[in-house]
Amino acid sequence: MSMSDSGCPLPSRPGLRSQREAAGLSLRILAVRSGFSASYLSRVETGRRPATAAVARLYASLGSEKVERGAKRVPVLFLPRLEPDIGLDVTWFGSEVRRLRIMAGKSLEGLGAEVYLSRAQLGKIEQGDARGSYQLALSLDTALDAHGSLIRLFLEECARVGPVAPDTDILARGDPVPPGARGPDPAERAIAATARLQALRIRSHQAGPYSIVRDLGNDIAELYNLTGGAASGAANPTWPVLLRYAELLGWTAQETGHDAIALRWTGAMADWARRLGDTDALGYALIRQSQRARRCGDAESAIALARRAGAMDGTSPRLAQFAAQREAQACALAGDESACRKALDRYHALVPASPQTESGTGQLPWWGPAPDASFEHSRLLEATCLVDLADFRAATTLFDEGMTCLGAARTGYARLAIRHAIAYAQVGEPEHACQIMFGSLPTVTRQGSASLRGDLKLLNRVLNRHRRCSAVQALLPDLTTAARAASFRAHRPSTDDDRGAAAHG
Repeated sequence: MSMSDSGCPLPSRPGLRSQREAAGLSLRILAVRSGFSASYLSRVETGRRPATAAVARLYASLGSEKVERGAKRVPVLFLPRLEPDIGLDVTWFGSEVRRLRIMAGKSLEGLGAEVYLSRAQLGKIEQGDARGSYQLALSLDTALDAHGSLIRLFLEECARVGPVAPDTDILARGDPVPPGARGPDPAERAIAATARLQALRIRSHQAGPYSIVRDLGNDIAELYNLTGGAASGAANPTWPVLLRYAELLGWTAQETGHDAIALRWTGAMADWARRLGDTDALGYALIRQSQRARRCGDAESAIALARRAGAMDGTSPRLAQFAAQREAQACALAGDESACRKALDRYHALVPASPQTESGTGQLPWWGPAPDASFEHSRLLEATCLVDLADFRAATTLFDEGMTCLGAARTGYARLAIRHAIAYAQVGEPEHACQIMFGSLPTVTRQGSASLRGDLKLLNRVLNRHRRCSAVQALLPDLTTAARAASFRAHRPSTDDDRGAAAHG
């Protein structure tokens, strides 16, 4: 017998059915008692699906103890605990409302009727798409017997303010240092700024983009003024570093939910790239614009921007590879499988045969994510496209093959895990989808990535179709927490500047 990750012995598949039958349980009864679907358990018993640790514990518990009921011995089923202690280190008001409502066995309609709120509005509050009032928090606390915990969470959430990504107007902060003025050697300044930039990138991956917003804004304003500002010559060695700062600040603004500000930083990067004649930087600016268009559902614009980036003369193979990747994803969103396949073929043709090494200390960082041979040589990109193309069964097969081949854990792998879970939930295997997500939720919540919110909400909607499943009931509140963390900006009261930024975007 093999062993699961938790140390639980995994019975051989042919023995699972005999264990169930020996316990006197039909497949339907076992499904009802355990919360797993009958179709999923059937596929596990016949070897068409692997037995997860939770399923192994379920079958191992069959018939382990019996109780007397008259002259008949009835098997007692000890259900495995499906939800591990994932420790999200944050609790949002809406997700706690949802957790308490599920525990109380109340529907959205039922609880809404108790607090005089519509089903739709209560659902928005649970998802973090709307905020209630203090009076509503009092009513919900009473209806759900929360003993004041919901009131406390509501007040804490009102006081929690997310940092705002700085806009391009910070470039006018202070007076530019004249190019001829004495000061630090420009080459030494560029090396120090590059090292600082790499440290900020690492911190953003470890603690999330919110952790670097203020420092990144201060650094780029100071560095811009030390170059002499817009009137300085392009020969200054600090300019290429400034391009990377603008790219990182644009990404940070995007991930913290400030899309209009992100676009303006991408525009600044493009302007500097034209002045420097940096084709890769200009191409990457188009790729970033393509990413945003795809996230907004504008597949046509996303395709056009990605193709423009890929058609630019003088771009490196790496940038052409990025352009092909974004084009494939945009074509999948548009439902054009033929064009998606052609872009995927170009992408794989551009993947280097030998792994690339990450840039070292003092060297300019890569454009985009660092090279990842385990991802690039797999078919995981195709799997993510198949989810948009609604070929979910084929996507699960490719995800199962590719996810096991990934190297050391990266924050970007959480994005793949969400799509992996969506594919399994769409084919009617919510238990497997939940098992996939339990391990990735802490990373997703810590990152607070606004660009993940769309996929998280899609997974939430699909899993809601299986809300009677015990694994889904265990996951949904934490999934709401992760989605809420991805829209942390919503806790900050809107300002006139924000409304103007939204209109500009």
